[in-house]
Amino acid sequence: MAWLHYYIKTADGPVLVTVPHAEYVCFCATYDLPRLQALPQSAKLRRLDLPLKNFNSDPVTAIYASSSRLFRQVIRGAVDLGIPLFETDIRPEHRYLIERYIALDVEFIGQFEPAVKGALTRFTATRARKSSVDIQLQAISLDFECSMSGELYSVGLYGKTLDVEYKKVIMVGSPGEISGDRTAISDDQADYIEWVADERGLILSLIDWFAEFDPDIIIGWAVVTFDLALVYRRAKLHGIKLAIGRGGSELSWKVADKYRPETLSLPGRVVLDGIDWLKAAFYRFDSFSLDSVSRALLEEGKALPSGKKGVENRAEEITELFHHDKAALAHYNLTDSRLVWDVFKNTELFEFAIERSRLTGLELGRVGASVAAFNNLYLPHLHRAGFVAPAMATSQGLESPGGYVMDSIPGLYKHILVLDFKSLYPSIIRTFLIDPKGLIKGLSEPEADNVDGFLGAKFSRDSPILPELVKTLMEHREEAKSEKNAPLSQAIKIIMNSLYGVLGSRGCVFHDARLASSITLRGHQIMKQTRAWIEELGYQVIYGDTDSTFVWLGQDPSDIDVDKIGKGLVETINTRWKCKLDKEMNIACHLELEFECHYEQFFMPTLRGSTEGSKKRYVGALTNNEGELQLIFKGMEQVRSDWSPLARRIQEALYYRLFSKQDVMVFLQEVVNDLMQGKLDEELVFSKRLRRDIADYTAKSSPHVKAAKMMCDFSGSERFSKRGTKVEYLITLNGAEPVKYRQSAIDYHYYLTRQLAPIAEPVLGLLDKCFSDISSKQMSLI
Repeated sequence: MAWLHYYIKTADGPVLVTVPHAEYVCFCATYDLPRLQALPQSAKLRRLDLPLKNFNSDPVTAIYASSSRLFRQVIRGAVDLGIPLFETDIRPEHRYLIERYIALDVEFIGQFEPAVKGALTRFTATRARKSSVDIQLQAISLDFECSMSGELYSVGLYGKTLDVEYKKVIMVGSPGEISGDRTAISDDQADYIEWVADERGLILSLIDWFAEFDPDIIIGWAVVTFDLALVYRRAKLHGIKLAIGRGGSELSWKVADKYRPETLSLPGRVVLDGIDWLKAAFYRFDSFSLDSVSRALLEEGKALPSGKKGVENRAEEITELFHHDKAALAHYNLTDSRLVWDVFKNTELFEFAIERSRLTGLELGRVGASVAAFNNLYLPHLHRAGFVAPAMATSQGLESPGGYVMDSIPGLYKHILVLDFKSLYPSIIRTFLIDPKGLIKGLSEPEADNVDGFLGAKFSRDSPILPELVKTLMEHREEAKSEKNAPLSQAIKIIMNSLYGVLGSRGCVFHDARLASSITLRGHQIMKQTRAWIEELGYQVIYGDTDSTFVWLGQDPSDIDVDKIGKGLVETINTRWKCKLDKEMNIACHLELEFECHYEQFFMPTLRGSTEGSKKRYVGALTNNEGELQLIFKGMEQVRSDWSPLARRIQEALYYRLFSKQDVMVFLQEVVNDLMQGKLDEELVFSKRLRRDIADYTAKSSPHVKAAKMMCDFSGSERFSKRGTKVEYLITLNGAEPVKYRQSAIDYHYYLTRQLAPIAEPVLGLLDKCFSDISSKQMSLI
């Protein structure tokens, strides 16, 4: 029999809990049992008839295997025999918890094992149940500094508990070296720097530090793919077992040479990478470098004395500091660790990660995994309803349409109201009873007992699972909002919005085009009907996108109460939907239209080179709480990182001048003059990362790929060819060239015609002007 292992943080410290006599479980249709018994491993399996059915309403039998090896053999054998098995992908350590509705917080019942000196406390459990005990977790921010070849110089460790800072830098060197450094060591640094003789000593000291400090959570910036991967390789080089896990367990990787979060094995500790978790919480930045993010969020950047930017410059300066100014290097190293910590605290990423795990049952630290989160939430309810999950997705090749996007009416407007349906797709699921189990039951029930969907779908009114889960999540989100618990509110929002995506994904066994289409096509219907009702009331809808409707109030209604109109429209539409759904479908309406905002001025552009209105692109102006004009860009060049900084800055400035009735032509003429005179060169640099190694690009014509290839050629280093490399380049008379190795003159004509002209023409067109009036005048002066 297998044993399940869980590392648990308790009020008295960490404990390793073991659950004996665990088995690997799957299910097969009972009529397939005779064929399954033909497998050589059949005699080793345990079988149990349960009151469960598959989605074809066939009785199923539970199959139990005592080991993972036996379980894999059975799965392979069943595939060879063409026998479908159900729920083979649910690992026993996960199944044990989710079947008991346990997520993050748990109470085990059993007994402690006899204590072993120096070993982690062990506990053998016989039962488990949900718990609500709040245990504080201890985190540390970790950051390594190294040479360009990867040799470790130092490691910075930073944390804070109850506003008490913890600071430590383990540095290769000796206090005697400081006297010759450019920067004298401070009293504070004397306290937090630990000196070691060499790289081997640094690694051994770090192992001792982990045993003593014993953090629950490690955070960092690219902490898995860079820091932990680096120290693992350096420890391996020295023949050192990197025993930094709980109880002296070793850090390892499930797949050799694949240093990714999903392949990391660090028993008893959680690793949270700042980049991954900011993205998981839907933060957006032009660059996710630590320097860029910390400047945006904290108004503080890295602490290199020179302030130089760029990876190569930074690597060279770190080496320079290591040899000549270790006090400054220690400060830089610790500052990086602190910046990561401050970013986590500023964005509440610790709380977000914990709440997400508490909601979904996913392991703390696991990023993404929407399908696994759905399974964790849904399966225990499905089993209690008498069903097991399907073996594979029902729809193969048949996909559902996307969200509704209305043809826009382009132009410059005053007074546009934006009305949004609150959590539209989750509300559709709840209102129209959209549910995998409900679909199976609904198709076999009398007409009066179900609700029509799309593509022939019918959903049972009897005890739907997914609508009830959505209801619970919505109620919890409202509680979180009232308690001002932003991390929990955001976590619930992301989970609710992922439900449609999961049902529309072929990677989910519950995927069925009838489910996904009954959400999106119902959304189309709701948006079209909402538009019709608004226009019946005498207003014009100029655009609509997924859940948002843009309403024009007409020619400059300066003598009316805009807020009153917006609230009145929302109340009217919500009342009509309640009445319509009650009368026509006999269902309770959970759709809720909200008055999102009022744009005092609004511009909807045309498609470039066309009179047709664009989609998902607009700019609106409103007065913020400080009484200042605020611009909101959607899909415009200003919010896209593939345009030059110059183009993005000028576009924002142009619309600000347009909406505030300032002179546009004079401003543009000055910009063009400065461009052609070389005064704006720093704003012409494009920045883009390689998404794969250069060798894996099929087309080498992309500007950033071409520039990266030149960086390799001129520097003689292949590191610039690797995935993730940040490429900064300019467009020259000979095409794209890297900034550092530029050989040719900047092609100002390119920036004039391909960067400034496209963003200026829509504004100038509103003023009956043309960009060529400016550019031709400038060109004639050259």
